[in-house]
Amino acid sequence: MTREEFIIELKKALAEEIPANEIENNINYYNSYIREQMQTKSEEEVLIELGDPRLIAKTIIDSFQMSQGPLYNNKRQRMGYEDAYTEEWQDNDAREGYSQDNDVFGSTGSSYHVYKNYELKWYHKVALAAMIVVILSIVIIIGGIILKLFFSIGIPLLLIYFVYRLIIAKRNN
Repeated sequence: MTREEFIIELKKALAEEIPANEIENNINYYNSYIREQMQTKSEEEVLIELGDPRLIAKTIIDSFQMSQGPLYNNKRQRMGYEDAYTEEWQDNDAREGYSQDNDVFGSTGSSYHVYKNYELKWYHKVALAAMIVVILSIVIIIGGIILKLFFSIGIPLLLIYFVYRLIIAKRNN
């Protein structure tokens, strides 16, 4: 792979995932980095050290989305920063099948959407698992208390009640 092929592959992988200015910043960075490193190493060695441009692109996209928050939509100029394009986004939403029912805040003309392909990050999964464990623990503890009360108080009261009813039933006969 050559430097030009690396840059083209990186650009393709970043296309429509982050804003154009971010793509250009990253392309310029990697282009200058490769040229700088080529002063002491061969182009092939530099590119081998960098690795797969698609993996680099994935890292760039993930980092950018983390900095913009989980509602960052990877097909547009994000999060209301480009208000001039709001109508264009609404048109795109209509073409893409989104409706205001998908709108997180229920506001009109907003570019904030919940997308069906949103992936949970590992720390979200850990937090979810922890919440499930806490809820199950609470249910088990409360259930244990209720069962303990039932067996220590409820059953003796039931026995007293049945004995009382038997005594009354024998007196009436």
